[in-house]
Amino acid sequence: MSNLIPPKAPNLPVATTDYSRVYQDQIMNILRLYFTQVDNYTQASAIPANGTTANRPTSNLQIGQFYYDTTLGYPIWWSGSVWKNASGTTV
Repeated sequence: MSNLIPPKAPNLPVATTDYSRVYQDQIMNILRLYFTQVDNYTQASAIPANGTTANRPTSNLQIGQFYYDTTLGYPIWWSGSVWKNASGTTV
Protein backbone atom coordinates (compact mmCIF):
# COMPACT_ATOMS: atom_id res chain seq x y z
CA MET A 1 0.00 0.00 0.00
CA SER A 2 1.40 3.36 -0.94
CA ASN A 3 1.57 6.36 1.37
CA LEU A 4 -1.33 8.37 0.03
CA ILE A 5 -2.09 11.83 1.36
CA PRO A 6 -5.81 12.38 1.91
CA PRO A 7 -7.36 15.24 -0.05
CA LYS A 8 -7.45 18.68 1.54
CA ALA A 9 -10.82 20.25 2.26
CA PRO A 10 -11.76 22.86 -0.36
CA ASN A 11 -11.55 26.60 0.22
CA LEU A 12 -15.11 27.75 -0.25
CA PRO A 13 -15.87 31.22 -1.62
CA VAL A 14 -17.45 33.76 0.73
CA ALA A 15 -21.22 33.61 0.51
CA THR A 16 -23.15 36.51 -0.89
CA THR A 17 -26.51 37.53 0.51
CA ASP A 18 -28.39 36.83 -2.71
CA TYR A 19 -26.86 33.39 -3.48
CA SER A 20 -26.56 34.19 -7.15
CA ARG A 21 -26.43 31.47 -9.75
CA VAL A 22 -22.71 32.14 -10.25
CA TYR A 23 -22.05 31.57 -6.55
CA GLN A 24 -24.10 28.36 -6.54
CA ASP A 25 -22.19 27.10 -9.59
CA GLN A 26 -18.86 27.87 -7.89
CA ILE A 27 -19.90 25.91 -4.81
CA MET A 28 -21.11 22.94 -6.85
CA ASN A 29 -17.91 22.82 -8.91
CA ILE A 30 -15.70 22.99 -5.82
CA LEU A 31 -17.69 20.28 -4.04
CA ARG A 32 -17.70 18.08 -7.16
CA LEU A 33 -13.91 18.37 -7.41
CA TYR A 34 -13.43 17.72 -3.69
CA PHE A 35 -15.62 14.61 -3.56
CA THR A 36 -14.03 13.24 -6.72
CA GLN A 37 -10.67 13.53 -4.95
CA VAL A 38 -12.09 11.83 -1.85
CA ASP A 39 -13.51 9.00 -3.98
CA ASN A 40 -10.18 8.53 -5.79
CA TYR A 41 -8.28 8.47 -2.48
CA THR A 42 -10.73 6.00 -0.93
CA GLN A 43 -10.61 3.66 -3.90
CA ALA A 44 -6.79 3.72 -4.00
CA SER A 45 -6.45 2.92 -0.30
CA ALA A 46 -9.45 0.62 0.15
CA ILE A 47 -9.05 -2.88 1.56
CA PRO A 48 -10.36 -5.48 -0.91
CA ALA A 49 -13.78 -6.91 -0.05
CA ASN A 50 -13.08 -10.34 -1.55
CA GLY A 51 -10.36 -12.68 -2.74
CA THR A 52 -8.63 -15.95 -2.00
CA THR A 53 -7.50 -17.20 1.38
CA ALA A 54 -3.89 -16.51 0.41
CA ASN A 55 -4.73 -12.89 -0.47
CA ARG A 56 -6.56 -11.96 2.72
CA PRO A 57 -5.68 -8.47 3.95
CA THR A 58 -3.39 -8.40 7.00
CA SER A 59 -2.95 -4.72 7.84
CA ASN A 60 -5.09 -1.64 8.50
CA LEU A 61 -8.08 -3.83 9.41
CA GLN A 62 -10.96 -2.71 11.59
CA ILE A 63 -12.71 -5.09 14.00
CA GLY A 64 -15.71 -6.45 12.12
CA GLN A 65 -14.04 -5.91 8.72
CA PHE A 66 -15.87 -8.05 6.14
CA TYR A 67 -14.06 -10.20 3.56
CA TYR A 68 -15.58 -12.73 1.17
CA ASP A 69 -13.10 -15.60 0.94
CA THR A 70 -13.48 -17.09 -2.55
CA THR A 71 -11.41 -20.15 -1.61
CA LEU A 72 -13.78 -21.01 1.25
CA GLY A 73 -16.87 -19.75 -0.58
CA TYR A 74 -18.31 -17.70 2.29
CA PRO A 75 -17.87 -14.39 4.14
CA ILE A 76 -15.54 -13.97 7.12
CA TRP A 77 -14.95 -11.15 9.61
CA TRP A 78 -11.86 -9.77 11.34
CA SER A 79 -12.02 -10.17 15.16
CA GLY A 80 -9.07 -7.91 15.86
CA SER A 81 -6.56 -10.77 15.80
CA VAL A 82 -7.94 -13.54 13.54
CA TRP A 83 -10.48 -14.10 10.76
CA LYS A 84 -13.75 -15.78 11.87
CA ASN A 85 -16.73 -17.19 10.02
CA ALA A 86 -20.38 -16.50 10.89
CA SER A 87 -20.43 -19.24 13.56
CA GLY A 88 -17.40 -17.71 15.31
CA THR A 89 -14.92 -20.36 14.22
CA THR A 90 -11.41 -19.15 13.37
CA VAL A 91 -10.68 -19.72 9.69
